Amino acid sequence: MLDASQIESLYDRYFKLATAGDVDGVVDLYAEDATIEDPIGSDLHRGHEAIRKFYEASAGSFVMRRTGPVRAAGLEAASPVVVLMGPPGPEQKVLDIISTMVFSEDGKILAMRAYWNFGALRPATDADRG
Repeated sequence: MLDASQIESLYDRYFKLATAGDVDGVVDLYAEDATIEDPIGSDLHRGHEAIRKFYEASAGSFVMRRTGPVRAAGLEAASPVVVLMGPPGPEQKVLDIISTMVFSEDGKILAMRAYWNFGALRPATDADRG
């Protein structure tokens, strides 16, 4: 079974791959029948083909990073995240997100859900940029 430090490593790998635009790497983190609901209330993306299309639309066009600890309980976890959009500078925007994931015992993502809405889009700060 995964422990909390392994789950934290998986989260960080996910953020790194998505930020780098490595769609193949991101898809490989997911189980074959995994689901994505991003944001909550939007259409559910199920399976590798749908997940690939989801990330092809945006991976590499943003910077994603954790802003707090990954809270793991069993095979589920949540983490606060910022997503920076646009080049650094006064026009750069950010979304504050809570990301939740459910993992299989072998370390694949079974489900990812993201809590956010465009009404929360705001100007990025130096603190957001890390």
